[in-house]
Amino acid sequence: MHRLQSSLATYLGLGGLLCVLLLASAWLGGELASSERQRVQERLTYQGRSLAHQLEANLHEQVQGLDLLAQLWTHHGRMPRAEWELDARFYVRSFPGYQSIQWSGPDLRIRWLEPLQGNEAALNFQLSAQHPNYATAMSARDSGKPRLSDSVELVQGGRGFVLYTPVYIRDADNQLRFDGFMQGVFRVGPLMDNLLKQADNHLFSVRLLEHGRPIYVREQPAGDAEQTLRVPLRLLNNRSFELELSPTSALVQSLSTPLPMVVLGSGVAISLLLVAALFLARENARRATALSASNELLSQEAEQRQSVEAHLRDSRERLQLALDLTDSSRDALFIFDLQQRELLHMNRATYNGLGYSAEEFRHLLRDDPERLIPGFHAWIQLVQQAHRLNLSMIFQREMQRRDGSLQPAEINTQLIHQGDREYLIAVARDNSERLQLEAQLHKLSQQDGLTGLFNRRYFDRQLQSEWRRLRRADAPLAVLMLDVDHFKRFNDCLGHLAGDDALRRLASCLQECLQREGDVACRYGGEEFVIILTDTGLEGASHVAARVHQRVAEMGITHPAAELGRLTVSIGLAIATPGQDAEPDQLIAQADQALYAAKHKGRNQTCVWPVE
Repeated sequence: MHRLQSSLATYLGLGGLLCVLLLASAWLGGELASSERQRVQERLTYQGRSLAHQLEANLHEQVQGLDLLAQLWTHHGRMPRAEWELDARFYVRSFPGYQSIQWSGPDLRIRWLEPLQGNEAALNFQLSAQHPNYATAMSARDSGKPRLSDSVELVQGGRGFVLYTPVYIRDADNQLRFDGFMQGVFRVGPLMDNLLKQADNHLFSVRLLEHGRPIYVREQPAGDAEQTLRVPLRLLNNRSFELELSPTSALVQSLSTPLPMVVLGSGVAISLLLVAALFLARENARRATALSASNELLSQEAEQRQSVEAHLRDSRERLQLALDLTDSSRDALFIFDLQQRELLHMNRATYNGLGYSAEEFRHLLRDDPERLIPGFHAWIQLVQQAHRLNLSMIFQREMQRRDGSLQPAEINTQLIHQGDREYLIAVARDNSERLQLEAQLHKLSQQDGLTGLFNRRYFDRQLQSEWRRLRRADAPLAVLMLDVDHFKRFNDCLGHLAGDDALRRLASCLQECLQREGDVACRYGGEEFVIILTDTGLEGASHVAARVHQRVAEMGITHPAAELGRLTVSIGLAIATPGQDAEPDQLIAQADQALYAAKHKGRNQTCVWPVE
């Protein structure tokens, strides 16, 4: 009876241990599978935000272009039609997403449009109160700010959006009077097709939703509809649109590895082998007690022992095979005993990717972990804190290669407690390519595509930043506003390709004229450029302006329609001390007024504000 109770207790204990080990294996395999799904979702999130950012940035640039046309309209008191058509044609050619650029008069009737071919039906179209875009147009007129409509059926065919930018002229009392709209018309299909040319669109199905309904669909074969991401779009005033992305099975497979199944299978095998070994050990002990009772039983027990030893050898071979399978993973995997500072297991990718041998990696992790993973001890504390607070266990770290260089690594960690021991399980992946892509995207968002200079968006941020810095130092700040003289005539005579080449050469010239760190040249729009000179007074700024005139003359770019027969620039210079009562916008306005004076006085010269 006592022996029966003892056997029952043993079986229950082994069964409980097996359950715990199987649950741990299933949990670890599930965590690794969840990590792979999370990587797919992260790729979707990154791509969706990238596409949304590009769409919003493209629209913002076109808003700036139409706003510049509106300012010229007000400045000239309604532009000459030929000049308007030339500027509108330039914007249409510069951005493939345009269907047309239009001017509708105060009566909301379309008077001018560019290009006319393909848009004949829109000419003389009058926006009525019954039209879906009427409320959007009235909002733009009342607020004086650009407004983007919902998608509508265009009169020239197809579905698209309309960007309404109000324009004004001055009446006899020098008061601004509403003079209609500069209207940018974008067809949905070409706009999205142009956006998707810059992305890995063969890996995703992309849909543009309006109020939850698709208005544009680019489906890829073998899509995975279960993993779908929606990214809201902020298109000026309009919040009706979303981007919806679904990965293809090819993307899911490229981000998947056999590691979860290998770990699960290995865990199950190890669990079964361990429980089997314990069970067999218990049986051996029981049979050893019975040896003294019978020589016949002794012989039988010896045979059984040999069989058990054969099973154990086979078990060890299977265990080694399961561990070797982890070497097929491209991700590094290692298990570390935090109390004993002992590396229990690692696959080949753990040390090969860093240029170490297995023994070198093992010794470094045990004796000098700060050299292998800078900030190792602080990182371990963060892992333990995240484990206690049930926070994310994914960390961005750097690992030092054998040659001393650093490799970015995204490390997915897990802490396992067994008795009084604490084990760290880490899966590390080299994500340097993703970090480089994010940095490149950030750089492209603030760079002008034609000249390579910083764009208007970067200029606005840099001016505000330098203004705050120099306010604390009570130091001066100079702004040079430059404009190419008679650039419209240059394009008329030589063509837009020659004009683009001239702008690129002028941009290179401006870069060469800046010799101090902190000074920056930007393309302000069209043929206008602006230079920020920090901690610079009138003498230094005038010197830079003179050097620009000299270098432009030395380039000798032929201008058939100019008085001197070569390309020249006019410069407006304004200086302010941010510590005094002044604002950045006021400084830009002063430089613009000085530029206007330089052109009025004959061009190819620099005027300083205040203008005499």
